[in-house]
Amino acid sequence: MKKRILFSVIILVIVTGASCKKWLDVKPRDKVIENTLLESETGFLTALNGVYLDMTDERAYGAQMTMQMTEVLAQRYNVGGGHKLYALASYQYTDPLVQSMFGYTWGRMYRSVANINKILSVIDQKKEVFTGKHHSWVKGEALALRALIHFDLFRLFGPVYRQDSTAISLPYYSAFTTNYETYLKGNVFLEKVLSDLDAAEALLADDPVLTGATLHAGESSEGVAWSYRNLRINYFAVRALKARVCLYRGDKASALNYAKQVLSAAGSIFPFVKLNDIQGDPRNPNRVFSSELLFALQDSRRNDKYRAYFDPSLKDGDILTAAQNRLTSEFESNTNDYRYGNVWLIPGSNQKNYRCFFKYADVEDTDFRFRNLIPMIRMSEMCFIAAECTPQPAEAVAYLNMVRSHRGISDLAASATIATELLKDYKREFYGEGQMFFYYKRNAAASIPGGTGSGSVAMGKEKYVLPVPLDESRFRN
Repeated sequence: MKKRILFSVIILVIVTGASCKKWLDVKPRDKVIENTLLESETGFLTALNGVYLDMTDERAYGAQMTMQMTEVLAQRYNVGGGHKLYALASYQYTDPLVQSMFGYTWGRMYRSVANINKILSVIDQKKEVFTGKHHSWVKGEALALRALIHFDLFRLFGPVYRQDSTAISLPYYSAFTTNYETYLKGNVFLEKVLSDLDAAEALLADDPVLTGATLHAGESSEGVAWSYRNLRINYFAVRALKARVCLYRGDKASALNYAKQVLSAAGSIFPFVKLNDIQGDPRNPNRVFSSELLFALQDSRRNDKYRAYFDPSLKDGDILTAAQNRLTSEFESNTNDYRYGNVWLIPGSNQKNYRCFFKYADVEDTDFRFRNLIPMIRMSEMCFIAAECTPQPAEAVAYLNMVRSHRGISDLAASATIATELLKDYKREFYGEGQMFFYYKRNAAASIPGGTGSGSVAMGKEKYVLPVPLDESRFRN
């Protein structure tokens, strides 16, 4: 496992030509990033984009960390006894298939960390090869990605933090090394996450995203590599991630501060989706609400994953879809909700007589960049964090209504119970994005709604804390 982590990488080569529609070219490398690559700014960008590409692997954020494994763990889909993922849905963590899934995710994500650390190990020595502020921006992105990946590994394999913040968790790799790092206490681990994010925030303080150079605003004056900033972890995404981490460790004051700053400063750059963006062109619906994504991965294989998990032509034992009574309950039968009437559809051609999940279905026009996006951080999450963390009930309702008004549903009354309504909208907002398991774990929920649409599933640390893969333990020992 250790060798697979450290000695394999897929490098994504950035094309610096005139075309912005095809700016990535895949070139595999079965080794660690070569020193010879890290001799020019283009080489560093190539290496960093290799990390982004590696993150879209189905064993990482391309499926298991977003639309598949983590969602099954959260009982989001109706995975009955005949389904191929039933062992995962029933928390049979000793099952060979389940163990292999955990091992693949662990290995793939720590491999990305190793390649990030390879970049960071030489970047300061090569400062002179960069133009303008590009050294700071590349280093800032690398540190932020290292923090993001470590944090998500912690949310999977680490302790239930609310119950035991000092339990031994995971190793944090802050340097490129062939040695194993020690397992850290949970609170120490999260301090390292925040330390990397603090450094990244400072390095990205003049990120081109601040000028609106995003997916929706055209090419940056810094060149094509610095355009489309919501396809990379940018300044606002770093602050949003800090809000997410602070909330996870129970620091609501800091979480509120970061969330409010993002909402205030980034709102005009990452506006909430409009209904016409979703329904205006029936052949090309924007079901991921791309305008409001603070950070997203671009995965050219996204449609392959849609066909593997959600396509209505799949057999009932293979398809991932929610229990129909659960959808009706969660969305309160309101098909005007953008997240329901446009995402959960009954397919034509008599393929299925129940609603299927179309968020990641392809569109006809391949020029639309949103067709390949996998959401990583949304503006709506900042509203939810602010609503959860503010001590003012009226302000909390206002933050929830900010999302609801951009989802086609009515405002909450001033007397609404915040925790209840917040949970409802978390469920509706993040289908296929992997966030609900982490929500339940963060709150140490004693039970969660069952995926079959009836009853609930008892939860505890034996289900919330995924076992460290056997290969990792075997090699380490």
